[in-house]
Amino acid sequence: MRGVSKWIDERVDIVGIRKALLDRKMPGGLTWWHTLGSATLAVFMVQAVTGIILAMYYAPSPDHAYDSIKYLESHVASGALLRGIHHWGASAMVVLVVGHSIRVFTMGAYKYPRELNWLLGVLLLAIVLGFGFTGYLLPWDQKAYWATQVGTNIAGTTPVVGALLVKLLRGGSQLGVATLTRFYALHVLLLPAMLIGIAILHLIMVIRQGIAPRTGVLEAEAPRDTESPEYHRYYKERYAASKGAGVRFWPDIVVKDAVIAAVLTVLIFLLAKFVGAGLELPADPSDSSYVPRPEWYFLPFFQLLKLVPGSMESIVAVGVPGALGLALVLLPFYDRRSARSLGKRPLARFSLFGLLGGLALLLGASMREPKPTAIAPEVGRVLNSPERAGRALFERQQCGGCHVVAGKGGAERKGDAKDAPDLTEVGLKHSPAYLHSFIEDPSRFHTGSKMPAFGPPTLSHQEIEELSRYMSSLRGKNWATAKEEFVDTFPEPIKPKEKK
Repeated sequence: MRGVSKWIDERVDIVGIRKALLDRKMPGGLTWWHTLGSATLAVFMVQAVTGIILAMYYAPSPDHAYDSIKYLESHVASGALLRGIHHWGASAMVVLVVGHSIRVFTMGAYKYPRELNWLLGVLLLAIVLGFGFTGYLLPWDQKAYWATQVGTNIAGTTPVVGALLVKLLRGGSQLGVATLTRFYALHVLLLPAMLIGIAILHLIMVIRQGIAPRTGVLEAEAPRDTESPEYHRYYKERYAASKGAGVRFWPDIVVKDAVIAAVLTVLIFLLAKFVGAGLELPADPSDSSYVPRPEWYFLPFFQLLKLVPGSMESIVAVGVPGALGLALVLLPFYDRRSARSLGKRPLARFSLFGLLGGLALLLGASMREPKPTAIAPEVGRVLNSPERAGRALFERQQCGGCHVVAGKGGAERKGDAKDAPDLTEVGLKHSPAYLHSFIEDPSRFHTGSKMPAFGPPTLSHQEIEELSRYMSSLRGKNWATAKEEFVDTFPEPIKPKEKK
């Protein structure tokens, strides 16, 4: 083995690589906040391993995507746990990347000589958010479908290139097979390749430049401008002095990184085990009544769009993320003062606290809103696809203006509408077939009925059937135990007129 090791070392220089990576000196006074970068890398490794396993069971097509997720959770050993780890790992990635960026910003570590490394970090942040956006379409459930519909619509508000962006993202005008295939390819091929490549460059530059020391090390008697030759000489001298009183990367820093990585892995495992990833009903493009809500890390932006007037929505949808991204990219080029402590940078302090405070308020407002539920309260259970379509039709036709359902509606019950029956338990009294016929032409059942006929061409036979299915699901608060007692009385069929 010694001979083999020597042979390999002479050609690859393993000893030299080990010394360059593990034996290098680090500045003194590094805190646990400096472990966020390595923690992000550790969570990405967890995501890569679980993602590869999940991809072995996933079918990227609208006809089979949802069923493949259900099969994974119910028939594959630890399948639900693996999906939960991947789900919560995605949230951990967002938290860690944002936290790492905040740490770099507060320490002024984006300044000389780390401007390019800051730009790579901004790209990594964008890629991680791209993972989140492309990933939650893959289960092809209601949340995935409608949240992506909203997200791609927002992209469509971009001036000049909006229509092209929507077409590129969806693969056409509507969400469908092409959309799911593209998002899957982006999620498992393009984005991982980009992240790995940029992360390698990021790490190479960190190794080459070293970790930024404490802010006070680079502020005492520092020249005013980081671009001046005097500052470059000053920086090299001060950084070398900080490393002389510092610690070794191995084992001092590596142990800290390993502890944080282990704690995060255990936390993700516990969330996956006891909370899970969740899965709603299969995607139903016809269910226009569904209220979409994206993942929590997109909720502040989602809430902001709900607060602005409709005429300003497109400006805010494109302008806010565009302005924020541009500010992050240009940051190391317009902030060239040597001051690095957040306390000595009032504009940076105000901007950071204002942004974090605004995000917290928007997230809190969004979390306080009642979450959309698949359970229809007036029915007490989850509606199937035809019933959901019927419920949406019931609302569009404003049937609740005359009829009361579970104590709601009947706001327009005036005059003849006062005789409109309460429909809370109509599903216990009449069959779907009776309701279908009645909706088509109420006057056939009750002479002089004030209810208008909704038969074709007002509504199609399919729409009437969906409406009757929804109404037959209305069975009151005791829907689970109540028994039907149909009182259907069909009128005599209309006889065709005899020819004379």
